[in-house]
Amino acid sequence: MPKNVRIMLFWFPVILWMGLIFILSSFNQLQVSEIAWKDFVIRKLAHITEYFVLYFLLFRALKNTSSLTSWKLLTTCLIITFLYAITDEYHQTFVSGRSGKSTDIGFDTTGGVIGLLFFYKLICFLPKKIREYIV
Repeated sequence: MPKNVRIMLFWFPVILWMGLIFILSSFNQLQVSEIAWKDFVIRKLAHITEYFVLYFLLFRALKNTSSLTSWKLLTTCLIITFLYAITDEYHQTFVSGRSGKSTDIGFDTTGGVIGLLFFYKLICFLPKKIREYIV
């Protein structure tokens, strides 16, 4: 596969996902439940999930388009995830009805840490065919 096609194949989903995060952050505060604690839990789980997916896509892209060692690959993905979380919260300071919160950066980064742990510790337990498909 030509290098430029390979780069597009693996980096397009990353850029698309980052764009989706940006668009979702552009909406006014969304309430998902009338019950305050449920609303809080669901929104924070959404933060963790969207940044886990970002970590996963970054991992695939870097693993297939760079020559980083395993440890550098894992940490680079986490650093990029963290930095994007910061920019996302900064972006929210410009959205009416939203505010950038450092605690949300923590939830976002937690999604990245879960991604790191998944690839570092848990992926080896998956069947080989699934592992090959993921990475």
